[in-house]
Amino acid sequence: MKLPRLLALVGILGFGLSLPAQSTVTTERTVEPPATVVQTRTTVGADGTSVTEKITTTTQREREAVAKTYSAAIVVSNRAGAKYDDQLAPLEDLLSARLADLGFQLVSRELVASNLRGFVPPGAPTDSESTRAAAAAEAALLDQSSALRLAQSLGTDYVLHASITSYAETQRNVTAYGQSLANHEFTLRVAYKILDAQGGGALTGDVVKAVRTEQGNAHASAEIGGLFADLLDDAAGQITTSLQGRIAANRIAAAKPAAKAVTITLAVEAADLFIPDIRINTENVVSIGESKLKISPLNATVEVDGVAVGTAPGSISLKPGFSHLRLSHEGFQSWERTINAVDGQTLSIALAMTESGLARFRESTAFLNELKNGAKLTDAQVKLLEGKAKSLENSFFKVETKENFRFLLPGLQNVN
Repeated sequence: MKLPRLLALVGILGFGLSLPAQSTVTTERTVEPPATVVQTRTTVGADGTSVTEKITTTTQREREAVAKTYSAAIVVSNRAGAKYDDQLAPLEDLLSARLADLGFQLVSRELVASNLRGFVPPGAPTDSESTRAAAAAEAALLDQSSALRLAQSLGTDYVLHASITSYAETQRNVTAYGQSLANHEFTLRVAYKILDAQGGGALTGDVVKAVRTEQGNAHASAEIGGLFADLLDDAAGQITTSLQGRIAANRIAAAKPAAKAVTITLAVEAADLFIPDIRINTENVVSIGESKLKISPLNATVEVDGVAVGTAPGSISLKPGFSHLRLSHEGFQSWERTINAVDGQTLSIALAMTESGLARFRESTAFLNELKNGAKLTDAQVKLLEGKAKSLENSFFKVETKENFRFLLPGLQNVN
């Protein structure tokens, strides 16, 4: 079995997408040369004495400009109905283009998804691990909670979430001066919010409304084909203006430091799968014990929130708190759970074999059932058995067995 090449989203993106820098605050101080002003004032006293005063004033102006950048992943969603799903990409493009001048360094869903799809080997079947992992990560970018995890993996400090909340078309018929007129009003509402990538809390947000009115009569009707694009552009412009005001008012709090990753251990075994405890001593005599030996699959692919992060059994590092964990291995049914990750945690996971996987396993271990208790084997027979055991090991299975015997399957521990 070849492991999927999508072992880490950050590693994938490194081939074709530069990750954004962290959010920054840059202070620029400007000091003007001193300006000197001399004022002369003459006064005459009661005794007729003239007194002249010279007042010299030196002014030095200092200006301090603060420029902020915001590293953010942009996520767009549609709550107005499936027929508007194809408007998400244009909305994302409009926001990305307009907000760049406000200091937003945005990681686009489309660019990330494109890199994920490009990393799938050419000709890979649609049900292959690499294809499935790419699709899962792409889908995760459309979900707010998963987008937070991916934003953390990408190293961004914020998530900009924009959603098409509603779209309505209203027609009002008016009859006046012998004319029947139809007023068409098109209304698009888009909500946005800035989320802290670490905690997920909303820092600021707003709802904008783009409206377009067209009028028609029996001889002239409104052309509405391109109206939605205009409404999206208008909404993106209003969001930019809204965010500009919030930035000026310091409504976007400083990014929280990234939470320290926790390490959990994944102990994997095959559910209800055993082989006989067969031992061959130095005299080539077969001994079959009463106990059974467990089978443990090796190199199961581990995904956290749709992103492949390593293999099991073993340890992985992830953000503390809730995550969606998925394990997959050729010949086994996938295992999925939502976990609350705590440092030092150990999860015992039993993978159930598929019917085809079980058939292959029975075929590869059939030679064990042919051995008889107390039988004496030739050196050639022992060598043949060792070769079959090695073949089983290369199938990414670990078989627990005892030490101090010439015939050892992979592993060194008896479960009973």
